[in-house]
Amino acid sequence: MRNSDVQLHLSDAERARRAGDPRAAYGGFVDAGRCAEQYGLWKTALRCYRNAVELDFIDPTAVEHLARIATRAGAGSEWADYLAVVTAPAAPSWPTIVCRDVQLLVGSAGAVASCTRAGTVLAVSMTDDDHVDITPDARFADIPVAMALLVVRRALWPSPRDNAATSFEVRVTYRARHRFKLLEHGDWTRL
Repeated sequence: MRNSDVQLHLSDAERARRAGDPRAAYGGFVDAGRCAEQYGLWKTALRCYRNAVELDFIDPTAVEHLARIATRAGAGSEWADYLAVVTAPAAPSWPTIVCRDVQLLVGSAGAVASCTRAGTVLAVSMTDDDHVDITPDARFADIPVAMALLVVRRALWPSPRDNAATSFEVRVTYRARHRFKLLEHGDWTRL
């Protein structure tokens, strides 16, 4: 359950996002996450910070919070791995990726998850009704698994029903070795 203070920050963040101000939206989601942390609402905080990361994959602020609270929120080590990549002295120089504008493009050569400014980020192959294999494009060879899961979530569900009582799910295999169950809500568990 959300505290009304958290909801106020979330509303401000969504309003800024709809108005085309991604920096204000990012800050609003981070503020919502901090507020949720103060109330011990760990899963809500995780979702708030994840919303911020979807607006700016490289800014480490929200990723630092995610890595710190992941175990309390029931998430795995993927956030710590993500933080290690974005804060490394030789951090990758990826083009700007805004997860909210990811599209799943399907053609005769297969499917890709593509962002407006970055182009192809992941190759996507649906190997079963509820299973996809994803592999990063060569330019994003160092993409951490958490980032790949965020991208494929938005490619599969451009407008996820975050507050729905039940969530669609898909099994995801990343680089042919990491297996996860990914929910439309954005949560995942390692299989």
